[in-house]
Amino acid sequence: MNDKTILIAFIYLLPTYLFAQKQDKLTASQIVDSSLVFCGGELQISKINSAEISYLVIEPNGSVETVHYKLKTGEKYVQCMLSKTYMPQTMFFNGEKISKVNGDSVTHITDLESKEEVKLKTYSLIQYGYKKLNYRLSRLPDHKFENVDCFVVNATAQNGYEITNFFDKKNYRLVMIVYPNGNKSVMMDYVFKDGILFNSKIANTFANSTNKNILNEIQTWELVSVDLNKNISDTWFNCPYANKVIVPNYIRSGHFTSTNGVSTTFIRDGISMNYTDDKGNVDLRTFLTWVSPDTFVLINEQVLKKNDKSSSSQIFVRVISWDDKGYVCQWITDKYTDTQDYKLVK
Repeated sequence: MNDKTILIAFIYLLPTYLFAQKQDKLTASQIVDSSLVFCGGELQISKINSAEISYLVIEPNGSVETVHYKLKTGEKYVQCMLSKTYMPQTMFFNGEKISKVNGDSVTHITDLESKEEVKLKTYSLIQYGYKKLNYRLSRLPDHKFENVDCFVVNATAQNGYEITNFFDKKNYRLVMIVYPNGNKSVMMDYVFKDGILFNSKIANTFANSTNKNILNEIQTWELVSVDLNKNISDTWFNCPYANKVIVPNYIRSGHFTSTNGVSTTFIRDGISMNYTDDKGNVDLRTFLTWVSPDTFVLINEQVLKKNDKSSSSQIFVRVISWDDKGYVCQWITDKYTDTQDYKLVK
């Protein structure tokens, strides 16, 4: 019996009045509480101090990009998107302000609705965020879709920011969210990590789409990885730019070593990155080209000698943020993706 089966059995057998009383008598708060039980329980969820989650995003036209997001529960959030096709994007929230980087442009946001939206993102489960941020919960008429019968609950922030939530009556799982702008997210599948539910497949539709056939406008997110309670540097959450993306010369070139993940040390100049062993000897040579103000492409020396110019031979690296001690980055290949922190070697 797998974890999912055990949890479902536990919920149906749980001897509390929430599951014993008639469903039409349940309050909105009781529905959200029951959903949290299905997701692993508030006690277990409250143990999440930080999370790092990545998804493969499949656009309606079949192209792909990678999204990584990191959070410190209830405090900070960053989401960065990178692909070989689209302009890279990052949204920073350091607990005080929101900053968005789109290509080489930078926007700082102060409107309350955007802040409420990103505050919710600092929680791994949105239902838990509703409770911690004191959203007002109200029950709407139930809604029955072709394959699922749902409770419907509105969650409203103190400033009026409102989200409509659909919960499966069978197990109280949150299966759809409708945002204030009309965009929708449908949670199609899920996995459990450390006893806590995470959505493994999400379908998104957008209210401003001009395509009348909604099936041609679905964006899909597929889970790649979940890591909980790792130490995340505050550098990730601070936007280093005022109004334009400019990576300083001491980050573009220098001597660096990793502070997390795979241990690597290298020297980067304007055209190459040479990786060194613990004695300082070069054990891997790569060549680089900056393709945007914050992104460069790496090609292994051996690959270059073979004149392999295919996409699969390239590593795209994007500097997400930096300070006087080092930088943090996101990288992708055709098959793999990750993030990495580096410090300057002085």
